[in-house]
Amino acid sequence: MDLSEVRGTVVRHPWETARAAAIERVLMAAHVEPETILDYGCGDGFTGERMLTSLRAARLTGFDIHLTNEQCEARSREQITYTNDWEHARTGRFDLCLLCDVIEHVEDDRALLERVQDSLSAQGQVLLTVPAFQTLFTSHDRALRHFRRYTLAELEGVARSSGLQVAASGYLFASLLPARGIAKLSEAMKPKVSTDEFGIGAWTGSKALTRALETALNWDNSVLLALAARGIKLPGLSAWALCKKQSL
Repeated sequence: MDLSEVRGTVVRHPWETARAAAIERVLMAAHVEPETILDYGCGDGFTGERMLTSLRAARLTGFDIHLTNEQCEARSREQITYTNDWEHARTGRFDLCLLCDVIEHVEDDRALLERVQDSLSAQGQVLLTVPAFQTLFTSHDRALRHFRRYTLAELEGVARSSGLQVAASGYLFASLLPARGIAKLSEAMKPKVSTDEFGIGAWTGSKALTRALETALNWDNSVLLALAARGIKLPGLSAWALCKKQSL
């Protein structure tokens, strides 16, 4: 979860848990077995810590400039280090870098990807997720300080231009496209005023509703990932790409 979305006690939005499950599935299907993981723009660390466990990695470094020194100290433990200092984070070499809904937050996405590559091991890989389709850019994106949304071709293009080789890619959350389309149309007719209550951190659904939505989104993503593995890349609200360093 982005730190700007944290609201007191964390109740995980089904979108966040379904995204983590999809990322896990992508990495396992590609037989990614990292010893060390960098979660760049880690937020509250949920996704990185899940990958640490599911991929049986030895160590996780979570980096986020918005973490306070106190938060870094409180959240760090035996296998996990949190830091807001990039010079501290980049002292290691990482087999896997997670950039989960991060590069849309920076003006120069290519420069960020080039920066991250310097911290990768020789066989290091990068997993990217981003919000999809600029036509669906709304006040929600502005509230989260997004610069842009991406088509899959645009995501692959910026990855390649930064020196990465795209190994696999696709979309997630096809079922959420109609709802975002309606939100975009509604906003065009009556612009919304941003408030402090936005994002997945504002989720207050019941356990039963959360479980039902998570199940539906997991099924949605499972279908998209299965099709993507066969070269059929149906559109969804998020795009993803698994990349590695280009061979010399």
